[in-house]
Amino acid sequence: APPEPEPDWKTPVDNPDRQASFPGGSKALLYFLQRNLVAPEEISEAVQVKVKFVVGFDGNLQAFEVVQDGGIDFNNEVIRVLKKMPQWVPGKKGGRNVPVFYVLPVKFAPND
Repeated sequence: APPEPEPDWKTPVDNPDRQASFPGGSKALLYFLQRNLVAPEEISEAVQVKVKFVVGFDGNLQAFEVVQDGGIDFNNEVIRVLKKMPQWVPGKKGGRNVPVFYVLPVKFAPND
């Protein structure tokens, strides 16, 4: 079989051997979001925002794109919090760090 091509450090891979992850795992990610997200307005029903971004080979987040719109203020709040996250554990392919796409759904719930 031909050798795997060298990964391109700028182009995210679709099928990493190991997906990128928030340091500490999904519980730590949820905790970070709960501590940092602030609903920009009172809501009577849940608002969901989905953001697609790239976790770079160095663990830095970049290239944010809203794929499920929750309204401009909610979208901006999710992106604001994503930008202040610590570095992630990068994805891996063939034993090397590679950039990967990640889609994160964020739900704002009304205060009861």
